[in-house]
Amino acid sequence: MKFSFLIHNFYGVGGTNRALLNLATALVEAGHQVEVASVFRRLDRTMFDVDRRIVVVPLVDTRPRRPDRTNPRHREPSTLIPETEELHLAYSRLTDERIIGYLRSTDADVVVGTRPGLNLAVARYAPEHAVRVAQEHMTQDLIDDAVKAEIRRYYPRVDLAYTVTGADAAAFRSDNPVPGTRIEVLPNSSPPPGVPPAEGDSRIVVAAGRLDPIKRYDRLISAFARAAVDCPGWTLRIYGDGEQRQALAALIRELGLYDQVRLMGRRDDMSTEWVKGAVAAVSSERESFGMTIVEAMRLGLPVVSTDCPVGPREIIEDGADGLLVPGDDLDGYAAALRTVMRDDDLRARMAKMAVANSARFDPAHLAGRFAADCAELLATRRAGTPRPRRTARRTLRGGLTRSVLARGGGLLPEPDLLRAVADPLLGAIARNELTRRVSIGALARLARVRRVRGASTRLQKAIRRRASLAADGPVADCLVLPDLGLRWSVDAANCPPGGALVLGNRDTREVVQVPLVPSADGPRQLATLDADALSEGRWNVHLLDGKGVRRRMRPQRLDSRILAGGPDDGVVADWPGLRVHLPYRTTDGFLAVRSWARPAHAEVRRVELDGEAITVAATWHGPGAPDGAVLRRRGDRPESLALSAVPATDGTVTIVVPLDALTDLRLGRYEDWDFFLRQPAGGAEVRLGRFLDDVVDKKRTYNYPEIQLTREVDLDLVEEDPAPRLRVRPYYTIDSELSVVVIDRP
Repeated sequence: MKFSFLIHNFYGVGGTNRALLNLATALVEAGHQVEVASVFRRLDRTMFDVDRRIVVVPLVDTRPRRPDRTNPRHREPSTLIPETEELHLAYSRLTDERIIGYLRSTDADVVVGTRPGLNLAVARYAPEHAVRVAQEHMTQDLIDDAVKAEIRRYYPRVDLAYTVTGADAAAFRSDNPVPGTRIEVLPNSSPPPGVPPAEGDSRIVVAAGRLDPIKRYDRLISAFARAAVDCPGWTLRIYGDGEQRQALAALIRELGLYDQVRLMGRRDDMSTEWVKGAVAAVSSERESFGMTIVEAMRLGLPVVSTDCPVGPREIIEDGADGLLVPGDDLDGYAAALRTVMRDDDLRARMAKMAVANSARFDPAHLAGRFAADCAELLATRRAGTPRPRRTARRTLRGGLTRSVLARGGGLLPEPDLLRAVADPLLGAIARNELTRRVSIGALARLARVRRVRGASTRLQKAIRRRASLAADGPVADCLVLPDLGLRWSVDAANCPPGGALVLGNRDTREVVQVPLVPSADGPRQLATLDADALSEGRWNVHLLDGKGVRRRMRPQRLDSRILAGGPDDGVVADWPGLRVHLPYRTTDGFLAVRSWARPAHAEVRRVELDGEAITVAATWHGPGAPDGAVLRRRGDRPESLALSAVPATDGTVTIVVPLDALTDLRLGRYEDWDFFLRQPAGGAEVRLGRFLDDVVDKKRTYNYPEIQLTREVDLDLVEEDPAPRLRVRPYYTIDSELSVVVIDRP
């Protein structure tokens, strides 16, 4: 069967996109054809990696300098999407035309809508030969009454409606009685994890989702603050971005949790982040389903969740694989967190049950049910309305022509590219079915030869842009080993004979080559890097083929869980100094490694602030023991402040910075001061930093509050505004070294 899904914006992120992608991938794995029609395209490529067998067709391209962006019809209001639908204002007369044109022309056997407004469009305009399916990813109480009236009007043309929970199916039947419409439950699916499950011995609570008021992360942070009092050493990580980031950061500072609660930002792949935790936390006011709950459970994390409508209670078995708490009970939520955090045996039992119970959400199982339902309806439909025969590949209306660029045996969706092919030869190639077998490299070489025409130049640019995207490079997984070395895993199909990984230092141009060897199971090849193999710096990772050609690697799964617990978890052997390598994804999507190699190092473990001092606890890695510390002013006016380094009973060295002494030395309105420990017997000074950590860029993640000194400043050397206020704040540099900034601007 051929399935066509109509979605709002497949190029973004969100639960609906992930759910659709999981279902679509399972369908193509089962041998079906899948096409995803994205009403909007706002980015050059999808945020999630999409199986190349899935054809993505953007209907309206609103990227910069695209004709659709300035099309006057895009400024006229939509009459297809109801005015009270949540995203009505995003739609227009142009989107109406493209949606209707696509639905009327599709040759799919099954046409699926994915939100109320699009479901209504499917009901009204999908062809008679196709099975019409409405997927409801929103809960019924979030659908406006006017939209429900439209549903009652048009859903008699819908063959099958799906909700993601049983409770929502019951609400659909009672609130929207639609004669003849079959209503079933199809939960969102989560694929089998590509990494081993969490080991459960960390002291990290993990939450993930957009930073939105409905997620109530403020409640989670407050509850964690209460639970952490009785659970020393635990931290909370919140993954995601959104409008509440600043407000949550302010709450963290206000509660003094700056060294325990971290806003980690968004991750493309959460699987390698869940496994760093021991407990998953959900604090939402409502969840239409709870995809993050399933993902966490599949990776062996028990879940503490608010018992919010409607998803969590249908996923979590209270007391077996997690705990459910009434949504308005902050004390109860804190108590539930405390219970799971304190009891290692309970967490282990719940983790085992979580893995077993979440297997029912496997995409293959749910896609099989979905396909069987659709096949049953399709057989009935074909008995009455046979599917029209098509003798030639059609061209979609409204500028939906597919791209001339081919990759992996399938056409790339690029609706505007064909219009740019004015060169006669390239245009002939573009319009021929043989284009499917033309590689990007071949077209690029041909375009370079025929560069005399302006249209050919535009095509060259489009090809180079597409060819340079990280999505087109070879992919590797990377694991940080217990000895802090690295192991890469690459699909054997992408590894030519004699292949190797090549790491190049961006600054020194040093090159390290690591051979690829077959794994024990055959489908993948492995490359292992010793912990002492790299000097300090940032390294780009390439795949080297047998002909000496290098290609930048893309990361898929970066498993750095061994570093997530910091030095307290004993990841460092008895080495002199410190060597650690951290794989990460660059801003342009490629694989790189940040390496630190120091003969002596002071690893920051805690930073504590009060109104009079900054206290830093660090672990010493190196010969002897430090005999003191110093703060040094950065820049062309050097100054130093000598500090004591006091050994503590837990094996750390404690440094206290008196703020009065520091601010008395300042000469400017903005000064940076760097921390050092002094080696014994007149040895070199050693920078303090946080290297045994899985965060590459700590500036946003480690957000220490400013200490504001309320006393007035008397500084003769600097011309001042009236009554300036001194502010002092510790921070990590781009190299993860600890510094302090002193500011006296109002």
